[in-house]
Amino acid sequence: MNFKLVRQLSILCLGLVWPLISPAADSFNILLYHHISSTMPRSTSLSAQEFEGHLEYLKQNNYNVIDLALAISSVQQGTPLPDKAIVITFDDAWRDIYEQGLPLLKKYDYPFTVFVNTDPVDQKNRYTMTWDMLRDLKKQGVILANHTRDHDYLVRKPNYDDQWLSDVLDNINYAQQRLTDELGPVPKWLAYPFGEYNNRLKLALKDQGYIAFGQQSGGIAEFSDWQALPRFSAAGRYSNLKTLKTKLESQPFPANYKAFSNPVIRTDQGVQNQPSLAVELTKAQKLGVRQQLSCFIVGDRKMPDWQSKMQFTVQADQPLGKGRNRYNCTAPVWGQKNYYWLSHQWLIYGGEAPPKE
Repeated sequence: MNFKLVRQLSILCLGLVWPLISPAADSFNILLYHHISSTMPRSTSLSAQEFEGHLEYLKQNNYNVIDLALAISSVQQGTPLPDKAIVITFDDAWRDIYEQGLPLLKKYDYPFTVFVNTDPVDQKNRYTMTWDMLRDLKKQGVILANHTRDHDYLVRKPNYDDQWLSDVLDNINYAQQRLTDELGPVPKWLAYPFGEYNNRLKLALKDQGYIAFGQQSGGIAEFSDWQALPRFSAAGRYSNLKTLKTKLESQPFPANYKAFSNPVIRTDQGVQNQPSLAVELTKAQKLGVRQQLSCFIVGDRKMPDWQSKMQFTVQADQPLGKGRNRYNCTAPVWGQKNYYWLSHQWLIYGGEAPPKE
């Protein structure tokens, strides 16, 4: 099956069919995978059998798996999406994606995107796809995009001066050029390694024309931050369909994500590691929704503090541990059976050497 043909047909359907046969939507959710393997680290893996279980669930429950480029352009241009729109992405260009994932995705006729870190491909790492494999994917219509050259920790550095920014952008742009040299034109998208970034990097990427993706959870709509787009992790402990179902059905909470706090908390610079997240709504919500909004921090439930009908804050009761932490907030969508979802990832960092992951 040729994913390129599917993309063309999807564009035709978007304008001529979907509004006639199913409710139109203005948001979509992205699933994030890494390995399709039973032998690689469980934290970033699920077996081929588990993966097919996800794909079968999407099919049986009438989800519309669509091309990421189509999803992005539709939201940015205000073109209706199909109801229950889902996008599938992979990070790291592991060989098992090609060997185990591709046959299943072709079986279900589902388009997908792979974010590639280019150094392992150049170095012929035996666990990574080759350039020929990546060319074959692109020939079949799979979208390939940037995941830096070496999967470095971009913001776990001593300081964030001009040299740091120049080095990080050189890393990203080098990978973009390698992808272009080997594969031809590719979109100017970046998946942050480990989902880690800070506001200075985010703004620099915006200036250079990149759309960027994190690893915090949630959906995407016109009010999203296009240099910090969320994705739902679907591997390891997140692969359980019992919990994944709720995420698939969720809608992005209508908020001004571009105004969220800097996600890096530098404890070596005296910044308190009990950060407060201030959220400004972009659409007023009924009292019943506001009253049922709950946030979850390291497994603990925390009720937000509403300053007005359009603003709330949430803060951890205890200092956050080093590394990545998230504030996840959910509330029922009024008159529906699904939930709004909002997430912000914090990196608590004290200037120490990055861990080996």
